[in-house]
Amino acid sequence: MLNSVCLKKWVTLVAAVFLVILSSGSGEAASKKITLKAITAWPKTVFEVGNFMAFLDMVKANVDKQYPGQLEIQYMGGPEVIPNSEQVEALRNGVVDMVFTTDGYYTSVVPEVNALSLTQMRPWEERASGVNDFLNQIHGEKINTYYLGRMGTGIPFTLYLTKPITSSDLTGLKVRCAPTHIDFLKKLGAQPLVIPPPDVYTALERGLVDGFIWPAGLIRDWGWHEVTKHIVTTNFYMAVNVVLINKTQWDKIPEHLQTLLIQAEEQAEHAAVERGQAHIEKEFAEFRKQGIQFIDLSAEEAKKFEDAAYSSLWDIVIKKAPENGPKLKAMLSK
Repeated sequence: MLNSVCLKKWVTLVAAVFLVILSSGSGEAASKKITLKAITAWPKTVFEVGNFMAFLDMVKANVDKQYPGQLEIQYMGGPEVIPNSEQVEALRNGVVDMVFTTDGYYTSVVPEVNALSLTQMRPWEERASGVNDFLNQIHGEKINTYYLGRMGTGIPFTLYLTKPITSSDLTGLKVRCAPTHIDFLKKLGAQPLVIPPPDVYTALERGLVDGFIWPAGLIRDWGWHEVTKHIVTTNFYMAVNVVLINKTQWDKIPEHLQTLLIQAEEQAEHAAVERGQAHIEKEFAEFRKQGIQFIDLSAEEAKKFEDAAYSSLWDIVIKKAPENGPKLKAMLSK
């Protein structure tokens, strides 16, 4: 039989060995790197993607400072890797882990996200008021994704034309647009045409379209400023750029790294808005020098223009999402 002294020594030795094994295992787990594969809806050279690349830099800097070696986001590319209309499905299936995209590319599966085009709030206000939590729940249920947030630039949509107008009546005009804008254009009498961005220049050059809808000041990346003659100053909607993460992958990320990603997202949102506003001012000044004419509609015609834009899209959101649409309308209105 062991005496009491020997027994105590034996217990102490076993406990020490156990602690060594435990600490070794936890250290190994802590040092295991999580790698997320990310893609974007547009090429890396496009202005909006610049905001996402800044977000990736912020994540890296914060990880290096707080949790070295624990998280990496690998940028795989843009639509040349996976077509933008197929990216959210690839995210749902875990082919990629993170997507930076816009609402128009996946409203067929999450119609509620279109409501963000109508927001009257800044991205961080949406997070603080519970909009992100609500959208996260919807995204998780419908497409197995975690909604990290809207990296909004504060840049509204604008109508660019090759022909002048004097009213909100667009009858006879063929306008390139995203699916989100179809009902709005029809309400004003225009013929909407959904054309991929790479084909817009040629369509304008050949007169196949008389104009296009695109975020304010973001046409130089595509060369469209060379074939644009008029810009309507009555803006509408908000450019919706969101960061989504595969939910299965998100649930595997330790809580401290999830917090880091959320904080980096909010940091990037503020930077994106500041960058966007400065960019619009600079670009519009350059467009004026170039000779592009800015069309100021009368107060009455501008109101008709705006009313057509907002009423048509809210009608769509509420029709497609009769339960969640009205809730989002209340949440996103100030």
